Amino acid sequence: MKKIKCYGCQKLFAKNELNHFDDKMWCDDCLDEDTTICADCREERIYRDDATYTYDDYPICERCYDENYFYCEGCQRVYHYDQRSGDYCEECAQGEDTEGPEAMPDNKRYYCQSRRDLPVGVEIEAEGGDYQDVYYNLTPEGFGVSKDGSLDRGIEVQVPASNSGNTEKLIKQACSCLKENGFGVSKRCGLHIHIEFPSRKKTIKKLLLMAYACEPIFYAVNPQSRKCNGFCKSLVSAFKVSEILGSETKGIDKLFYSKANRKTSDYAVKLYKMNKWNDCRYFGFNLHSLFYQKTIEFRYHAGTTEPEKIISWVNLLKSILLYVRYSYQRSEVLTLIEQPTISAKIKCLSQMLKLNQPLANYFLKRYIRFNKKLCAV
Repeated sequence: MKKIKCYGCQKLFAKNELNHFDDKMWCDDCLDEDTTICADCREERIYRDDATYTYDDYPICERCYDENYFYCEGCQRVYHYDQRSGDYCEECAQGEDTEGPEAMPDNKRYYCQSRRDLPVGVEIEAEGGDYQDVYYNLTPEGFGVSKDGSLDRGIEVQVPASNSGNTEKLIKQACSCLKENGFGVSKRCGLHIHIEFPSRKKTIKKLLLMAYACEPIFYAVNPQSRKCNGFCKSLVSAFKVSEILGSETKGIDKLFYSKANRKTSDYAVKLYKMNKWNDCRYFGFNLHSLFYQKTIEFRYHAGTTEPEKIISWVNLLKSILLYVRYSYQRSEVLTLIEQPTISAKIKCLSQMLKLNQPLANYFLKRYIRFNKKLCAV
C-alpha cells in the first residue's frame, strides 16, 4: 500500500491512518497538536492558532463567536451573550473586574487569548546604566534582563508577552526602571517588537506582501541610522513584488530563506526554521521568528525608553497584523505599494487600517521630523 506524508510531522503513514482536514492529510498526533474542536458547537474543527478563546480559555470557531459570543470592552475577554450587560460582561458592568487579566503564576505570561487582542512582547535595548539594579528589580516580575555586548555597557530588557491593558503597564514599568538606573539610548540601540500570530502559509504570503508595502513608511518614521543598519535589513532591497505575488503559497518559506541562504531544499529550510541564528532574522521584518518561535518580529524602530513611542508603534503593528488576518484585500495592498510619496502612503495606510486620528497624526509628525528637507520642498 502506498504511504502518504503527514502534513505536520512529514512522516509516512498508510492512507487509512491519516485524517483529512483543510485539504491536507494529518496523523492523529499532529491533528491533536495543531487543531481542536470548537467547544461551543462541538462540530467545527479549527486551527488552534485561529481559534477565539473565551475568558475561561475554551476555543470557539468564528461562526459560534459571531452568533453566540461578544468581546467585553472592560476586561477585554470573550463571553457568552448570557453574560452580557451592554458592552460589558456582568462583572465589569458592576465595576468588579476592570483591571484586566492578572499574571498567570505558573509561567509569568500576562495575557488572556481573545479574537482581536494579539499578545505582544517587547525587547528594549539601552546603554550606560546600572545593570544589576535593573536585573534585581525586573526579573522577579517576569521580565527578561540580559547584557548586550554590542552596546556601551548595554542591556536588553525583554518585556513579557502581554495584551489588554497589561502591555502598556509592563512597557511603562520597564522604561521607568531603565531611566531610574541611568540607562539611555544611542543610534546603536534598537527596539524589537514580537507579536504572536497564526503561522499558516496562506496568511504568511499576505503578511510578507503587506510588510513589503509598509516598509517605506517604517523607515521614513525613524532616524536615518535604521535605514543603513545590518540588523534591520530592507525587504524592498531583497524582494520584488512579482516574486511575492508569483510564489506558490506552499513555497513562501523557501522564498524568504533564499535571500540569505544558498540552499533551499525542503530539508535545508526545515533546519533553518529550527536554528535561532539564521541570517534571515536580521530583516527589519523578521519572518524567521514566526517559523522559529511563532512570533512576528519587527526590528525597524530606533532605540527608545519613552513608553508612549513604544506603545504607539505596538498599536500600529497590531493594526497591520489584524488587517492581514481579518480584512486583507490584495488590491488595497498593491494600491499602497503604488503610492508615489510617503505622506500619500501614510494616508492610504491609515484609511486601510481605520487608524484613529491621534495615532495617524503621530506617525505623520514623525515622518515630517525625520524628513524635514523633503517635506519643505
